[in-house]
Amino acid sequence: MSPGDGRAGPDGGPDRSGKTAEQWPGAPHRAPIGELTGGSASAAPGAQDGTANERPGETPKSPGSRLGEDESDGPDDDYDDFDGYGDENAYGYQHADAVFGPYVDADRQQSFIFAPGANVNAGSVHGGQHVKNQEWAAGPGGRRAEAYEGPVSEAEILEARLGFAKPDWFPAALEKLDTRVLFLTGEPGTGRRTAALNLLYHHSGESMALRAVDNDTDLSSWRPTHTEARGYLVDGLLLKQPLKPAVVGNLRRLLTEAHARMVVVLPYDPGLVRSLERDLHVSPVRYRPPAPRAVFEERFQAAVPDPAERERLLGGLEKGLLDELLVPELVPAEVAELVAAVVASGEGGAERSDIRNRLSFLAEGEAPDLIRSLCDDADGLAFLLATCVFEGLDHRIVREEAERLLKLAEGRLNSVLPRTDDRGEGGDDGEGRAGRNGPEPSRPNPQFVFRRSLEHLLWTVRAQCAPKEVRSGPAFAYSVEPVYFTRHRQAEAVLKYVWREYGQLSEVLASWMDQVRNENDLTQPVGRVMGMAAGWGGGRQALRHIAALAKSDRRSSRDIAAYALGVAAEDPVLATEVKHRLSAWSHARGTQLRCTVAHACGTDFGASRPDLALRLLRSLSYGLDDTHEYTLRTEVGRALVRLFESGNQAVVFRNLTEWAGHEGPDAELALGAFPQLLRSPLWFQGELLEDGEFAEQIIALIRRTLSGNDNSEATRRALVGWSRMAVWSDQLQEAVELLFTDLARNMQHGVLGLFVEIDRHEDTEMAGREIARAALSAWRRGEPTARTADVGPAADGSAYGDFAHGGSDYDGTDVRADRRTY
Repeated sequence: MSPGDGRAGPDGGPDRSGKTAEQWPGAPHRAPIGELTGGSASAAPGAQDGTANERPGETPKSPGSRLGEDESDGPDDDYDDFDGYGDENAYGYQHADAVFGPYVDADRQQSFIFAPGANVNAGSVHGGQHVKNQEWAAGPGGRRAEAYEGPVSEAEILEARLGFAKPDWFPAALEKLDTRVLFLTGEPGTGRRTAALNLLYHHSGESMALRAVDNDTDLSSWRPTHTEARGYLVDGLLLKQPLKPAVVGNLRRLLTEAHARMVVVLPYDPGLVRSLERDLHVSPVRYRPPAPRAVFEERFQAAVPDPAERERLLGGLEKGLLDELLVPELVPAEVAELVAAVVASGEGGAERSDIRNRLSFLAEGEAPDLIRSLCDDADGLAFLLATCVFEGLDHRIVREEAERLLKLAEGRLNSVLPRTDDRGEGGDDGEGRAGRNGPEPSRPNPQFVFRRSLEHLLWTVRAQCAPKEVRSGPAFAYSVEPVYFTRHRQAEAVLKYVWREYGQLSEVLASWMDQVRNENDLTQPVGRVMGMAAGWGGGRQALRHIAALAKSDRRSSRDIAAYALGVAAEDPVLATEVKHRLSAWSHARGTQLRCTVAHACGTDFGASRPDLALRLLRSLSYGLDDTHEYTLRTEVGRALVRLFESGNQAVVFRNLTEWAGHEGPDAELALGAFPQLLRSPLWFQGELLEDGEFAEQIIALIRRTLSGNDNSEATRRALVGWSRMAVWSDQLQEAVELLFTDLARNMQHGVLGLFVEIDRHEDTEMAGREIARAALSAWRRGEPTARTADVGPAADGSAYGDFAHGGSDYDGTDVRADRRTY
């Protein structure tokens, strides 16, 4: 039996529940081992989410370290303190030297495996273990971020097209889009955005050049600035003031000139619709989701193209189940979940008789009953809440956090108060008389170690412990047994219910979640819950609990606040307050709030609004000094890398080239971040091979950072990594050879250092090595170049005798000789 086939329990035998790994609720898709070698290197766990980097015994870097070096605590440091040092590598890389360091270390004999996006198990694996892999295109939080500003990703467009059932009103809406501007009104969460993307996609001739416009944009001053865009989506427009007919007329004129269309999505409000019809003389299209049966058939056919296989899956379902579940109130997202459950039932992912118990859209009605059943069970309540927050993590973590919550609550989760009188057992008053109310019932000992078994706690809160799966940490792999609710989205339903219905509990939960350890496995789910809670509460103080975390001295609290702001900003109304607070915090005198802003720009919030995130990050780079501001500098650089890796490569690089052309903090920020971007070579490879828009700027920035004092080493390390990885990629090899050929035309001292390092490297199969050696040989012989090369001393006055010694054609001549051409 293979390690990843999901048919074994933790001990190597059948799982005692009788379920396979794929049958456990909420368990993520686990690809077979053979499928884990595709993707990007940034998909490795932690490459995007910045998992906390803990390296016991390592001496922390000084605050004067260069941008891009890791910041880690020593063994005795409190990594939650605001001491200028974090627990992750700068830019979110864990052990960056584990990715690129061995490429340039000539003193150690090392080998490495090139398997982008894969988890590699170097030892034997026994029992029912599984490997969890992440998609490269996902946002830092593990989910694909929807674009609210800037280009809409092809992945989101393709996902919107997949199994899309065209409603009855769709053809009429396409005709109205001929006017260039279409207003689409409907209830949130019913598929309006998916329908809008399909309208733009079909009307633009199936173009993928679609862009999002932020919902608080003033349409009276908006201009289409991207000539390639064929469609614009405004999702949830917030009207600060009523639109005028001239505004709509101007929009149509601008979109006509740009050969584009725009769909404006609005909430359905009869008063709003009447005002649009009366004042703007437009007829908004009323969005109504297609019939659930039609959605099911389209998505089911897209998921299972083979008619015979579809027939087999449907034949195995409980009779009448689809008729029972496909009620008219079901929205497309819920139908899609049902389709996924049916498909999984035929692949061993769920028992066919258990589909009903797993559907998330039945969770809302179950939450009150679940809470009532646990009112007299403090342990069960604590475990339920901990499972809600940390669903998907190892059962040991869930239980540990439940016990910490129980302790922090100080009895507020107990429905029966402990005895407070000093009378004898049974309520005797000391004179032989029983208490007024009779003997008090005895209470179980809360310190009894055999109080509750894990199995009983799981059964109590209707959750299950999935089979072991292997996950990757900063320096090693480890196995976990994640806890999942039986019903999908049960966690959100329970938390929303208790947060709204029991006001005092929200303060207890906020204090409990704020004090989690500074590990991304914990801070990210807590941040997600905190962000959702902002929408559950509402009002002018909706973000109060997040603002308190944002100014904390604890790094973990600021991380939670950053994730929470990104989740809260998914609500169109809360998004305006989030942007207002981030803008104000970016100019705060204290470093804590500014660090939170930087981190938030690297989350889904920044990935959805890259232009705004880049403006905020640029403003943060001013006023930096060498003390606590080092932490802020690192956070800004890390956010830039995360933005780049989230699918916004062109936007980030365009801004970096602009900043590099300035003096002062702008150039320092751009040149410091650029070598870290080079660690993800796929986008650069495409630009160089296709002679894209940024090909020349890429080569120019590489030359500049190679020749600088502060960033040359990081740039060399990244390019040496390219050269080594190219052995397994023909496209990357071609890109490396094109780059090295261009660099060889002008042997500046930084290029010389790179070529010498490649020439002397112990890896004999590096791509571009012959080009580097030929350039070095020509330079040493003084052969003429295609253009004059300035091969003088480095900017700091040093020469490069150490760089050029050791070449295959080296004849002993001192390379510091005044040689201006090769």
